[in-house]
Amino acid sequence: MKNLWETDDSSIKIINVHTVLKNYQIVIKPGISEKFHKIISSDFKGINKIILITNDTIYSFYGEKLQKMLRACKVEFEIIIIKDGEKYKSLESAQYIYGKLIKQNFHRNDLIIAFGGGVIGDLTGFVASTFHRGTKFLQFPTTIIGQVDSSIGGKVVVNFDDIKNAIGCFYQPDIVLVDPDLLKTLKENQIINGLAEIVKYGIIFDKKILKVLDENIIGLADKRLFELIKNKSFTDLIYECCKIKAKVIEKDEFDTGYRQFLNFGHTVGHAIEKVSKFETINHGMAVALGMIVALDISESLGILKNGFKDDFLQLYEKLKLPFKIPSNLNIEDIINALKFDKKFTDSKNKFVLLKGINKPAIVENINEKIIADCISRNLKKGR
Repeated sequence: MKNLWETDDSSIKIINVHTVLKNYQIVIKPGISEKFHKIISSDFKGINKIILITNDTIYSFYGEKLQKMLRACKVEFEIIIIKDGEKYKSLESAQYIYGKLIKQNFHRNDLIIAFGGGVIGDLTGFVASTFHRGTKFLQFPTTIIGQVDSSIGGKVVVNFDDIKNAIGCFYQPDIVLVDPDLLKTLKENQIINGLAEIVKYGIIFDKKILKVLDENIIGLADKRLFELIKNKSFTDLIYECCKIKAKVIEKDEFDTGYRQFLNFGHTVGHAIEKVSKFETINHGMAVALGMIVALDISESLGILKNGFKDDFLQLYEKLKLPFKIPSNLNIEDIINALKFDKKFTDSKNKFVLLKGINKPAIVENINEKIIADCISRNLKKGR
C-alpha cells in the first residue's frame, strides 16, 4: 500500500501492528475514503465480493458515499444494515448476517467490512472470524471509540442475555482505516462516549494526552466538543492512542496480563451498562463512571494519594464526562453484575486500579464493602 501515498503527505500516519495471529496496518488520514477503491485493489487482490456491515443511523449519513465507494471497487457488493444500539450486538444479529452471506455465496477469499462504531466492529469481526472459520476483514471505524480503541487488537465479541461481551474470540483485522473526517457527524453524547476512552489512555499510559485535551478545550464555547474534534491536535491524539493500543497488543495479544490495564474503568463500567440494559448509558459514559469508582477504590485502599480524584474531575467537567451514577440504578444490581467480569474467578475479584498517574495496578480480593461504598459514594442523590 505504500505506493498509494506520497512520501511528503504529512496528513497520513501509518502504524504497523505485529501480532501472533496477523500483521496489519492502521492507516490514519482525513479523507481516506477517496482512496478506498485503490486500497482494495492494492491489498485485496482476487476478491470477488465485498460485504459491508453498518447500522441504520450511520447509513442515513453515509449511504450514498458508501454506494459510490463500493461501486468504484468494481466487484460485486452488498451492504447489510443492522439496527443501531448495543443490544443488537447479539447472536441474533450474527445469525441474520450469516444468512445473508450464505445467500450471496460468500467465500473465505472475499472481504467483509465493518463500517461503524464499536458495536458494528465487534459484531462484524465476530462474524468474520466464525464464517468459514475466518474471512478477510477490514475495520473502517466511524466513531472515536472505534478509531482509538475497539477496531484495534482483535477482540471480536457479541453480548448474551445482557452480559457484555460474553461470547467471542481473538481475530485480527487485515487493515484498519481511520478517517477523522467521519467524526464530524457525531452527536455530542457520542463524542463524550469516545472522549472517555481517550482519557483512559491518558491516565493509564501517557499523561501528555490529558494535557493536550486540557489545553485544547480551554476557551472553547458551548459547542466546545464539536470544535475540539475538528482540531488537528485531535487527529494527533487519535494517532497517539492507536500507537499505544498497538504496542499493548503486541506485548499481550491474548489479554493474559499487561493488556488488562486497558480495562481501567471497564469493570464497574460494564456492570453499569448491564444494569442499565444498554439503553440509558452508552459504553464510554459507563467507563467514565467506572474510572471514578476505580479512583475511589484506589484511594480507599491507600495506594493512591487522597485528592487525586478531585483534581481529575476538573478535566471531566471540561469534557462533559459524567461523574455521578444515575440514581435509578441499584447498587446491589451493580455489585451482582460485577461477577460477570471476565477478570473475576469464582473465588476472587480483580480490578485495574491506580497508584499514580500512568501507574496502573491490578489488585485482587478487594473487600466487597469497599467496592459497594465507593459505588454508593458516586451515586447521584435524588431522582
